[in-house]
Amino acid sequence: MRKSSSEQEVRLTVRAYNSLSEIFLVNSRFEKIAAAVGQLETWIPPGLYKARFRIGQTQVDQLIEVHPGAEELEIKGLPVNFNSPIPFPGTDTNRDVHRQAAEKFSRVAAEKKGEGSWLFLFLRETAVAGAAPWTGVTLHDLDGALVAEPGQGICDQENGYFALHIELDPGTYRLRVEEEPTEFYEIFVRTVAGWQTQIFALSEAAWLPDVQARRAALPSASLLMTEAGEGFDSGNAMTRQVELLRLALLHGRQVVTEALVSDLLEEERPNPVQIILIAHALSGQGKLDAALRKVLLKKFPAEFGEHPDIQALTLDQSAEVRPAFPAPPMFRSSWDRIVQAVEQRKAIVPPGSVAAQLDDGVIKTALWLVHRPDSLEI
Repeated sequence: MRKSSSEQEVRLTVRAYNSLSEIFLVNSRFEKIAAAVGQLETWIPPGLYKARFRIGQTQVDQLIEVHPGAEELEIKGLPVNFNSPIPFPGTDTNRDVHRQAAEKFSRVAAEKKGEGSWLFLFLRETAVAGAAPWTGVTLHDLDGALVAEPGQGICDQENGYFALHIELDPGTYRLRVEEEPTEFYEIFVRTVAGWQTQIFALSEAAWLPDVQARRAALPSASLLMTEAGEGFDSGNAMTRQVELLRLALLHGRQVVTEALVSDLLEEERPNPVQIILIAHALSGQGKLDAALRKVLLKKFPAEFGEHPDIQALTLDQSAEVRPAFPAPPMFRSSWDRIVQAVEQRKAIVPPGSVAAQLDDGVIKTALWLVHRPDSLEI
């Protein structure tokens, strides 16, 4: 145990309610004196302090009084009720009816449109009564052919949610939101053999100023993956951690610690989305982190070998074969890596492929690769 530099100092331990919550310690002069993720340990003199706990852009403050004569003080942090498209208990956007519906319909028999992989789409409204969050939403294959539309799912306007569970051939699909005729945007969703890809989104006001409607907010959607048959489990600790990693990456928060990576490497079968998010968070951080990413990517099951987001994360590693990207990735940062690699002749985007047609239609303000194909023939 480290000795204090002064007989008056007290050993303070602050444990966040969640292991991926950022902690900031501020003294009575509003000076930040320490920061950590998950748990903070420091020595401080008696006095009044404030601990700030942050997840994404949501934060909560907790006052701490350190009395003279105390040897040590342990503080358990307050929970941060963050916002999430996923209906987790203890979040400001949770609705029990949404949580129960997501758990139920992610496990019911899927409509069969292919074989071997599954997609569960759950859209919900938490702000406006009577809204229809499924309005204008369609699912297409990579070539643009319609695969599913709202009438094929559960549309519950009274409770404000839409659920669609569908079995598909493994591959990349286009999830679109039409704001008005011929005006729409899309994200790309990858399904993997033996896995269920889960997309959650809240409603938002339409992007176009003259459209008085609510639409699914795909740029801020959440992504989960579970093995086939498991469905959505709102109480799963790993699932919540994946969402907290997404929020951190979305808002540029550094929450990936050596302990987190070490724990992940010890997992026999870690969550694929967790690996992708951590690898993206480590991207561009230097040689050490490149080595860590290389080890992390070896944890993926074999069925993820052609996943474009995983291939994109390997582009800075020496390889004899230039990876090809006929299908776009899900993450915008993956797309940026692909574009850079193509310029350096380290990757191939086949002429005429969907990836080759994205060009200037990519919206650069989202975590996901959001595309507005105004000039694309569909």
